[in-house]
Amino acid sequence: MVKLGVFRILKSKVGFTATELLIVTTLLSSLPVSRFIGVRNKAFQTQCASNLRQIGMAVNMFVMSEGKYPNALFFPKEPLKDPRSIVVILKSYGLKGKMFICPTAPPVLKNKGLTYLWNDALSGKAPYRLRNTSQTWMMVDITAVDKRVSSHFGGYNILYADGHVSWSSNPPTLKPIK
Repeated sequence: MVKLGVFRILKSKVGFTATELLIVTTLLSSLPVSRFIGVRNKAFQTQCASNLRQIGMAVNMFVMSEGKYPNALFFPKEPLKDPRSIVVILKSYGLKGKMFICPTAPPVLKNKGLTYLWNDALSGKAPYRLRNTSQTWMMVDITAVDKRVSSHFGGYNILYADGHVSWSSNPPTLKPIK
């Protein structure tokens, strides 16, 4: 009986008073919307970077297994089906489909299943042949090459051949690696 009495007391105290709701509403409405948008965009940028790091770890496992980078296409027409798509190549390394999609990408690209570009100059190359892995880009958000696609504000994430991800407002050089 005592437990039932305590439950009734707790149950009657759950909820908000009109005054509490008014205070919270006033506080939230006094903050600029731009702050919420900025925080949300930073969260998306962080998720995008996390996706690229995970892809980088899978590519590293591929390289350790095969002795070379995947023979992938820059951006295949059908990323979920093409055998030379980085999505298909890395599927056996435990990456799920959402890992290849930037959270801010437009729905048209999200539906394709891939919003990052592969540096096809790396395809089939042995990693020891690269001169400077910390400056050689491996994957980049598609916004780096197409200004019509605007997902991040002011830049995009780049995955480098050494596995680090950084934010940049300058697109990577899209020329063959020597």
